[in-house]
Amino acid sequence: MLQHLRRIFCTALLVLAFESAALAGDWHRADSHHFTIYSDGSKSDLEDFTHEVEKFDALLRMLWNRPAAENPRKLTIFMVSDGNDVERLLGRDNVVGYYVPTVEGSYAVSNRQQTRNKFALSGKTTLFHEYAHHFFFNNFSIPAPPWFVEGFAEFVSTAEFRKNGDWYFGKPAHHRAGEIQYFGRIDVRDLLTKRPHEIDGSSRNAFYGWSWLLTHLLYSEDRDRGVQIGRYLALLNSGAEPLAAAEGAFGDLDRLDRDLRDYANGRMGYSKSDKPLTYFDDIAVASLSESDGAIVELRMKRLGSGQFDEALQELRALGSGDDAPAELLYQLGRAEYSQARKEADEAEDDSGLPDFSAAEAAFRRALERDPDHLYANVFTAKIKIERLAESDDAEDADWDAARKLILAANRTDPYNPFPLYHYALSFGRQGKRDPQIAAAYETAFALAPEAVNVRVAYAQELAFGGEFDRAIRLVSILANDPHRGNYGQAVLRRIEAMRDGRSIVALPMAELDDADAEEPGDDEN
Repeated sequence: MLQHLRRIFCTALLVLAFESAALAGDWHRADSHHFTIYSDGSKSDLEDFTHEVEKFDALLRMLWNRPAAENPRKLTIFMVSDGNDVERLLGRDNVVGYYVPTVEGSYAVSNRQQTRNKFALSGKTTLFHEYAHHFFFNNFSIPAPPWFVEGFAEFVSTAEFRKNGDWYFGKPAHHRAGEIQYFGRIDVRDLLTKRPHEIDGSSRNAFYGWSWLLTHLLYSEDRDRGVQIGRYLALLNSGAEPLAAAEGAFGDLDRLDRDLRDYANGRMGYSKSDKPLTYFDDIAVASLSESDGAIVELRMKRLGSGQFDEALQELRALGSGDDAPAELLYQLGRAEYSQARKEADEAEDDSGLPDFSAAEAAFRRALERDPDHLYANVFTAKIKIERLAESDDAEDADWDAARKLILAANRTDPYNPFPLYHYALSFGRQGKRDPQIAAAYETAFALAPEAVNVRVAYAQELAFGGEFDRAIRLVSILANDPHRGNYGQAVLRRIEAMRDGRSIVALPMAELDDADAEEPGDDEN
């Protein structure tokens, strides 16, 4: 009897704790073909927005003639009230949205605030920009130059979809006008060959603006609506040098430079159509319970560095209850895992492994509630593997026992790249070669090409197998990234050294295994 009353009391405390954890309104979840979207705004607004992002995906596919996959890996989007909420989540000022690509599950954060100031960057514009990056990583394997990576994302970010069926794209990116006006021009040759930090003076701050302007010019009617860009990318990927490819596609570069300056001072057109876009319009929107809504909110806060400490304390409080659900306990374990790494990084003595005992306990409790919880299984295995990698007397049977947890996760969802990636990575941590490694990396990469650590690990595995051209092609995309280019170029030099026989030193497996390594890929401010 007393045990029964204690359980009722603990359940009541848990409900009260969930109610206190919810900071905003009721949470809703929308599921569509390409997206899972969470929002604490109105249910009808979420449904309308989900139709818009599916139309945006369809627009990109129409522009690039790319069919949709039958079962794509969905992008998770968290929608918050306004830019202030985004800033608090990320712990940075002047940010209205961001995108984090990761094998654990790529996600974006945006906000619902409407802006009447055409020079202000809105949450929707930011999300469209970020999704353009996500789309390119998942649909192309060509190393586009930095100016086009950002210029095209800006070009399509101003797309609009009206309720009457009209849609627009290529509208002026007024939020970039100030960059062009106040930071000075960038010579077109520098724009074509450099990343932002390589451009001298204050004009580097205008890289996004001039990249957008050049893209807009090349998609204008006078420039064959992007045909020249297709020719340019083809020349680049056939091995042409950047300026030679530009001259071959765009003509005289001095003339292009003058045209670009004139274009900045002229009127710009854009495309409008009332032709219905064919898109996946099967959308389901559901209201979440208070407890599920609180878990979503705490997950979102855990993922952002700005409110991580707050999320950890709330998860600890909620996770102490006997009836805490498996997903809550997983989120607690994930937060404890990150905290243990953080404390180990900050320790002055730098001795041994992080103390994962709290994380391990939370994952164990999650698996008691749900033995098939994919991520709890993988993280339990990861902790075991990290200990084994530091042990001098680990047996093969110990490694196999850890891998069984990963294989169990793979059986839960064979199309999730997370177990596949960590299964392959475990052999590297052990210092062993295995025929299954390449196949696991290849499949994980096919499912999550936007994740940097997956791309690098797969490229390195290809290099080990002597497939240097494929490896270099994969890493060249990363080397051209305006934000991660330095890291990408370092990896590229390492693989080229392996090809030339100057080195056979691989990247440290622990570096590729860092679950908290991914930073916002392109936070727009």
